[in-house]
Amino acid sequence: MRTLVTGADGFVASFLCEYLLERGCDVVGLVKRNSGCILKNIKHLEDTMQIEWGDMTDASSLVRLTQNVDIVYHLAAQSHVAYSLVKPEETFYQNTVGSLHLLEAGRINNVKRIIHADSAEVYGSTEDKPLTEESPLVPRSSYAAGKVAVDRLMYSYWCSYKTPVVMSRFFGIFGPRQSFEKAVPKFVHQFARNLPVTIYGEGEQTRDFMFATDCAEAYGKLGLDASDEVLGEVVNVAAGRRISMRQVAETIRSLLREFGVNSKSELTFDHNLRSGEAPYLVCEPNKMRRFIDWEPRVSFEDGMRRTIDFYLKHLDRIDQVGKRH
Repeated sequence: MRTLVTGADGFVASFLCEYLLERGCDVVGLVKRNSGCILKNIKHLEDTMQIEWGDMTDASSLVRLTQNVDIVYHLAAQSHVAYSLVKPEETFYQNTVGSLHLLEAGRINNVKRIIHADSAEVYGSTEDKPLTEESPLVPRSSYAAGKVAVDRLMYSYWCSYKTPVVMSRFFGIFGPRQSFEKAVPKFVHQFARNLPVTIYGEGEQTRDFMFATDCAEAYGKLGLDASDEVLGEVVNVAAGRRISMRQVAETIRSLLREFGVNSKSELTFDHNLRSGEAPYLVCEPNKMRRFIDWEPRVSFEDGMRRTIDFYLKHLDRIDQVGKRH
């Protein structure tokens, strides 16, 4: 099976590449070119997969890369909500136009399946109840609005051309290799350095947390194992866990003691949600379980232990990121 992974050097995508290689796939990874051609997360895989440097806005290269490809896993995106608030036009253009080019390339080359990695941010939920694929889409940031646009572009190609697409929507993924400014690595760093730990709002906003390897497996199975019944469908990818941000911070502080870190940090709350943030994003992943034989393998606590272990080994790098901001 020949697979193309866009955004292959990203957080979840790197675990997906590992999973696909374990399944015996021929993996091509599209990585956005940087000045030094430096790989962040898949350096250890460069001898076992084909790495292509490029950009999603280059339509001709996508036509070339999708030739003789069976499955495309589309994860390339500007994925930071906070950045989208500063650069809304750039975020919207990069995510939507690149996806449109990919759809055209897939249609031209008769790709068998395109699995899009969308975000639960598209729901913008303000009610603390499980979301379903039929829940209304109320994006609260330009990032989320762009994701809605791509989601509906995918569906339009299914309706108009029968392009075999699947629209998956990721909930709260965490684990090693995640960007340092995300909540979990930020909390680990702040507790380990005895810095103030500030949580947006009252800390009662909830997320459906899933460990990165579980997400990669579920997402990979939507391409490799699900029947054609999944084509044209929206599928929420989640573990079905309701965990508040206060619980996340308190769990990290408690588990750090197992690593010999007795933090003096105190939790503080700024009483205001981050601009564009959805307060509640939790779901019941029943539809996903209907399409694939899957259950999460990693508990929230065990996943957090693995995550803490990773970030404790990279505290100096996080210190440098903090100085740049």
